[in-house]
Amino acid sequence: MRWDDLFEDLTGQAEHAERLQRDEEVSDRIRRDEATVALVDRVRAGGDLVLVLRDGSRVTGRLAGAGPDWFLLQEEWARRQVLVPAAAVSAVRGAPARSAAPWGPVAARRTLLMAVRALARAQEPVLVRAVALDVRGRIGRVGSDHLDVLVEVGRGAGEGPVSIPFAALLSVAELG
Repeated sequence: MRWDDLFEDLTGQAEHAERLQRDEEVSDRIRRDEATVALVDRVRAGGDLVLVLRDGSRVTGRLAGAGPDWFLLQEEWARRQVLVPAAAVSAVRGAPARSAAPWGPVAARRTLLMAVRALARAQEPVLVRAVALDVRGRIGRVGSDHLDVLVEVGRGAGEGPVSIPFAALLSVAELG
């Protein structure tokens, strides 16, 4: 009878060890999967967000669109949309734990450069925020690494375009 108890105990220990190993493998697989998720993919999953920019300012709103290197937020309080380069973001509040599905081949090509060129074609008045200054006007020329803002009113009007490198760009907001 004692042998039955002994072998029963050994079986229980083996089953417990298998459960622990299986749980550890699942946890390890989850950690590996999480390690491949980019912040841009979590932000793309949508929701109400607060993007804290490099200068400490914030853009608050609901995700209205995104590309591989930019976000478009709808600011309800200002009733405007704001384009934010992903490189300008220092922190995100409200990013869901889940992530969006991987980009398709067409969506992956919707870069910040393409988004800014679309804004230039639209010729709508915008507020361009850069690290050192804010400029109101219309986007003129868009180069490979910069954009030109044509200042139409106020200080700097008629003095020629203000060129802003994408590396210094914080946001582009519609002025409607």
